[in-house]
Amino acid sequence: MMHFIQHLRELSGGKPTGFKLCVGRPDELLALTHAMVETGITPDFITVDGAEGGTGAAPLEFSNSIGMPLVEGLRLVHNALVGTGVRKRVKVIATGRVLTGMDIIRCLALGADTCNAARAFMFALGCIQSLKCNTNKCPTGVTSQDPNLMNGLVVPDKAERVLRFHHKTVHAALEIMGAIGVERPDQVEGKHVFKRVSSTKVLSYEQQYPEIEEGSLLPGKHNNSPAIQRWYETWGLHLQAHKEWQKKHHAAQA
Repeated sequence: MMHFIQHLRELSGGKPTGFKLCVGRPDELLALTHAMVETGITPDFITVDGAEGGTGAAPLEFSNSIGMPLVEGLRLVHNALVGTGVRKRVKVIATGRVLTGMDIIRCLALGADTCNAARAFMFALGCIQSLKCNTNKCPTGVTSQDPNLMNGLVVPDKAERVLRFHHKTVHAALEIMGAIGVERPDQVEGKHVFKRVSSTKVLSYEQQYPEIEEGSLLPGKHNNSPAIQRWYETWGLHLQAHKEWQKKHHAAQA
């Protein structure tokens, strides 16, 4: 896959090349980071979608049940890239029900460099979630090529609404950044966002989803920090292939 990404990058004249995924199995995600380490080739970006995402054309069970939620999936991707030492070479984009300024802040706190939004802008455009995207019978005309239905989408009016929604959402995110005392998106960290985990307990994202140390998943690294130990406790059942990869390459280096 990494060689294919490099081939696409060359064919496009060096344009940013990456891929989008919704995390399923952690070991398959780590197999991708192993390939980045072994080939020296990295994508320019990875877009992480959450299980919350999905279009009106998607099977209902897929929209509701398949994949890892964005919070856990995004942090897993971020940590996998950090742990294998390639995070600085890959931009991470978060998407999956990113609707508000606070949603943007949460994604930044979990390691995203930026966010994509689809559903929110569809709402601003006039989507009523009739789930007819793939039937050519969208009642608002958003996803239809039927001239009678398309007439319901007044582009000059809707374009202004979408523009205002974008500006207001970004403004809200910037106001929140000011409130927590940071000047740039890359300064937002897990310690800035808190989540209630029980009726008597509140934890920061930093406490719930700790960031592991850079390079700590590479062969030959023996890191006993609480963050990496918690990583293995959380994902241990899924990491056998990763541990075998570590042993193999550690032995080769020796």
